[in-house]
Amino acid sequence: MKRRAALRATAVMVAAAVGIGLAACGSDTEQQGSADQADLVMSIWGSTNDTKTYQERADAYTAAHPGVKVTVKNIPIENYDQQVDTMIAGGSSPDIILVDSTRGPALASRGAILDLTPKIQSAGLKLEDTVDANRITGYNLKGKQFALPDRGGNLVFYYNRTMFEKANVPLPKAGWTWDEFTDAARKLTIVQGGKTTQYGVAIDNWPQAVESVTRSFGGTILTEGLDGPAIDSPQFRTGLQTYNDLATKLKVSPTLQDYADFGQNVNRDALFAQGKTAMIWAGLWDIPDFVKQGLSFGIAPPPSPDPVNPTMMAFGTGLAVGSRSKQQDAAWEVVRYMFSVDGQKPIVANQQDVPSAKALIPEWEKALPQGVSYAELTKASNQVFSAPRPPQANQIAKQVEQDLYPFFTGGATVEEATSTAASHIKAVLAGS
Repeated sequence: MKRRAALRATAVMVAAAVGIGLAACGSDTEQQGSADQADLVMSIWGSTNDTKTYQERADAYTAAHPGVKVTVKNIPIENYDQQVDTMIAGGSSPDIILVDSTRGPALASRGAILDLTPKIQSAGLKLEDTVDANRITGYNLKGKQFALPDRGGNLVFYYNRTMFEKANVPLPKAGWTWDEFTDAARKLTIVQGGKTTQYGVAIDNWPQAVESVTRSFGGTILTEGLDGPAIDSPQFRTGLQTYNDLATKLKVSPTLQDYADFGQNVNRDALFAQGKTAMIWAGLWDIPDFVKQGLSFGIAPPPSPDPVNPTMMAFGTGLAVGSRSKQQDAAWEVVRYMFSVDGQKPIVANQQDVPSAKALIPEWEKALPQGVSYAELTKASNQVFSAPRPPQANQIAKQVEQDLYPFFTGGATVEEATSTAASHIKAVLAGS
């Protein structure tokens, strides 16, 4: 599950040069190859457990198709984009390429990965039968599917059960309102001798939390057409200001300056692990760390000011077919198998991550530590969102984080910070 390093690295990587449209190549017989005879390479990033799990899944396919061999190539996340690009440029493109919703659009737009839409239609696949529909859009560019969702998970809300019970505050649950949340945060904040010894919640400028909160207020970073900024909209500004007010106005969370004063490597996750805050926004990868700390905790959907708006950004990865592969048919069949419930079972068995297949979530939940329930999140599966991304997604993510930082440190108003970000987004989208 430990995807924190990979996700944060992804959020700050700069997209490579952008081409035009999804690949139209790969249609001739030579590039399609034989679905029954192929020697394939799958590029991934991650841990040794990731390599093991992907190889097991590939081997399960090849056991039934002995003419096909799949070699999993694990590339360090720091060099993943560059090395994959180098392989493609050198004529040795991976046949199957692991992507995410920020990395994939850039590859798709310059023709490095295949538009899978025709293959999906030809196979009669209804992706929403296997995975939640709101996970599919993250791997779609201009109406064309460039990858199939593979691993899942999403942002969740952690709470310290012991603190809640001691303060006699109702536990967070699906449908928890923003007012109920802030009321709990006040009651769970403890100040002694003018010093806060326990925070009701811990926030910071983590991009995934910022986007999830502002989305729950109806705000988005980009327009629906992905052709302009929406970060300077009233909805986004209201969500961003309300989120930061938890630290600066309500005083129920540390500020970024407070984190700096706490010492090196102290962030919201560390405060929760140390039992110094009652609630945080985080990913499911934190569960093992919190268990090791001996915490009694639970997970639930984040609070929302409006139940109509989603609250939880989808995480995860997808599998794409390299458009420069000469074995596209075989690569597609492997990807198609890995998308299936049977093809994802090793993800659960090896406790690698959260499977994207809906049918496997109950089995995955059984592997959770004793006392940790996924039930409230299951009730709010419609609150998960996967925002469509333009080819410049990585560059925009990096720029937005940089432009919003002065707001979180008190050096700019919400209007100033979002206006600056909007201006930079326009420049990025225009290619300047």
